[in-house]
Amino acid sequence: MTIEKLIEEGNYTAALDEVRLLLATDRYNTTLLQLQARILHKLADHTEVVEVYNTLINLLPSDADNYAGRGIAFYHLGHHRLSLADFDKAVALEPANGYRYASRAYIKDNLGDHLGALADYTRAIELDPEDAISLNNRGLVEEKLGRQHLAQESFARADELAGVDPGKLSYPKSPAPPRPPRRVGLKQFFATLKSLLTSAGERKRFYRFLFNR
Repeated sequence: MTIEKLIEEGNYTAALDEVRLLLATDRYNTTLLQLQARILHKLADHTEVVEVYNTLINLLPSDADNYAGRGIAFYHLGHHRLSLADFDKAVALEPANGYRYASRAYIKDNLGDHLGALADYTRAIELDPEDAISLNNRGLVEEKLGRQHLAQESFARADELAGVDPGKLSYPKSPAPPRPPRRVGLKQFFATLKSLLTSAGERKRFYRFLFNR
């Protein structure tokens, strides 16, 4: 069974064993190291994730993905200053990549820096006006800052890009349903779309589901 198949089936421990076996004879194989970091992240072994990315950064110092990956691990470990420093580096390496700003914005938002997150999401949208996720997430930040009118504009644009037509949906009277599984029936799918109009949390979960991020 291939390593990717083991990962797909959620057998992360076996997948990690296979990767380590291969690394024993090719310890600086960057593809294997990146795969190892990915598996360790699934296992929530963030300390070792940092160690693997330290090696990768030494081998590939200009690869923004490695800084972003280590930044996520630092965030989970509570090393917030180090996390932001890595996301700053990723942005510096790829200043024209909107996803780098959106990723840093997500961390800033979770750390309570809503103004910083707003600036980063705005920059991400400037670089990629079709980025519905950043538009949606900017709306969530604008809500936290009390900028309701701007938030609704961001949500409306995100809905438009996602193909959601609020004018054809009715407002639900019950709380938003939980996140649906990936295979859903039409009735459940449209119930989820309805919930987007009144639930910021459900809106955020839906866009993650829709765009597979």
